[in-house]
Amino acid sequence: MLSTRLATAAVALPALWLMIAYLPQWLFAGFIVAVTAVGLHEYFTMALADHGLERRAGIAWGLVVAGAVVSRRPELWGGALALGVMGGLMLAVVHGVDLAGAVNRLGLVLLGVLYVGFFLPHAVLLRGAAEGWRWVLFAVFVAMGSDSGGFFAGRAFGRRKLAPAVSPGKTVEGVIGAAGGAMLVAGLTRWLFFPSLGRGEALGLAVTISLLAQLGDLGESALKRAFGAKDSGWIIPGHGGILDRLDSILFPVVFAYYYASFPRG
Repeated sequence: MLSTRLATAAVALPALWLMIAYLPQWLFAGFIVAVTAVGLHEYFTMALADHGLERRAGIAWGLVVAGAVVSRRPELWGGALALGVMGGLMLAVVHGVDLAGAVNRLGLVLLGVLYVGFFLPHAVLLRGAAEGWRWVLFAVFVAMGSDSGGFFAGRAFGRRKLAPAVSPGKTVEGVIGAAGGAMLVAGLTRWLFFPSLGRGEALGLAVTISLLAQLGDLGESALKRAFGAKDSGWIIPGHGGILDRLDSILFPVVFAYYYASFPRG
């Protein structure tokens, strides 16, 4: 319900600001890994509900990859991904009776490890960059602004369906409202927290983040439809599970990290 969403946002926004801006890096990393663990559990409960071995292996593999990313050592997360794929293929060969099913499940496991275990810890990498906490706030708040702008514009003006087979509630008018909400929040966030970011750059990033946020939202909706789930979980009132709230944030955070890390003239 709308009132529940608003109440959740009223608590979450100040809490996010305090955590992102003031938590020690090691404690922030621990928080992100804990959130990653919940997200992995939600994903694998949806994707592999009837396959306990693969479900547990996927969660464990995802946490190893998350820890490797948080360590900021690419050779560790590359090794964790490589060894996991090798091990998964070995298990598929061992379970040769259902080879096609084993390979399909390995694909689902790899998708979950990358989508949650690899992407989400990029928030730690981004926070460790120059002006990192400002970048995290900007990416997260602009993505949330896009989400809110799309929600309210869609409710008020939505007529033309965007992708009815994936998300029946999404409209073209909502996409436009999302971009407007993202730009509005980008301007406010830049003024409050990130004055070194150029005005034009902030607005351009806002549009990009809005598009990525909406792509992430549609992507998670596609996963839930494929897995026959309404929500990924129940942990956040008015929003469902962790993945239901993070779907529009994952892609923007990953993008913001590589954008902020790109050498500038």
